[in-house]
Amino acid sequence: MLPVRFVFPTVMLLLLWTLPAMAGSYFLEISEHPSKEEAEAAVLTHGPDGERMRVARRYVRGSGWRYVVRMDGFTERAAAVGAAQSYAGPERTVLVYEGVGYKRTVIERVGGGGPPQAAPPPEEPEASDLPSAAQVLRAAARAHGGRSGGNKLLAKAERLKMSFLSRTIVGEKEWKILHNVYRSGERARVEVDMIKGDGISNTVVVGAEGKAWVATKDLVRERDATQAAQMVARFAPETGLLSIPLGFANDIKTAAEWQGLTVSGQVSHRGETHYRVVPDRRRGGDLNPMDSALFDVETGRLVQVTWSTRGGRVTFSYADYRTVSEDLVVPFTVRVDRNGGLVEAIEVSEFTVDPPLADTLFIEPSKIRGRKH
Repeated sequence: MLPVRFVFPTVMLLLLWTLPAMAGSYFLEISEHPSKEEAEAAVLTHGPDGERMRVARRYVRGSGWRYVVRMDGFTERAAAVGAAQSYAGPERTVLVYEGVGYKRTVIERVGGGGPPQAAPPPEEPEASDLPSAAQVLRAAARAHGGRSGGNKLLAKAERLKMSFLSRTIVGEKEWKILHNVYRSGERARVEVDMIKGDGISNTVVVGAEGKAWVATKDLVRERDATQAAQMVARFAPETGLLSIPLGFANDIKTAAEWQGLTVSGQVSHRGETHYRVVPDRRRGGDLNPMDSALFDVETGRLVQVTWSTRGGRVTFSYADYRTVSEDLVVPFTVRVDRNGGLVEAIEVSEFTVDPPLADTLFIEPSKIRGRKH
């Protein structure tokens, strides 16, 4: 499992000190098209890095509006040129730019044939048909439970039951673990059943009057209640892998990572159209560890957010959102990747607010029986 609260806001504290300098001073223009629809369709054909691309437009006198597919975020010339070579061909010239805004220059033309062409004019600062980042975030807040958000709605619930299967890579081995989380007021119980892997199945119970226990197949012993509560918090929805979407409505008002953003364009992700929100480098965004966030155009929900760290790119992906109760919307599928490799993935099978729970769940547990590990 990931460390406690490896998400907002603690994940930001963990990531900020590892953040490299991000200059972002090079970008590519991969292809040009007469219509926005053709440009968006071209993004889908440009390969797995489509999420890093956006459609920009420029006005060319005598020709009208032209739409180009751009790829941003290169901090080194060699990396930008190398990427351009992967998209270029005999029929396609990819332009490599240095600089931003009007202070930019074509430094390489990769691919294509015939004599060199003049650099295209800069993009006109016309009004965009894209919403602002503030508008996207406000719509997303409504989609994630409004002003209160999922965390505050859960705080009002007296009882909770959540079951999920996690898949984690430990070393080079895959672990599969079934979790059952129960909560009633201040009392809590977490059952960890090892399906695959070298770990040990266990049950942690935080009971009444400061009592807490841990049980395995070999023993039952008392634990410090504070330590037991910290163990339980690793699996609670508000402080585990669900905490970004559940805390979103509040985080966009209080967390610095959600400030100073801009909409870079629309991208296709999982076959649907999404707004891509990125730090605005013109407004101090170089210090923001967020790389990008994707929001479904139709639903407004957050489906992916990526952070840049010294250890690489960490991406949280969310899918299969379901309305658990009024204004409480929960993603039943969550995946975390680092540099393209799986860190952890969970599939929620049950998320029930205020179910009937027996008091016997929160007393001293018995040894675990009938389990493989």
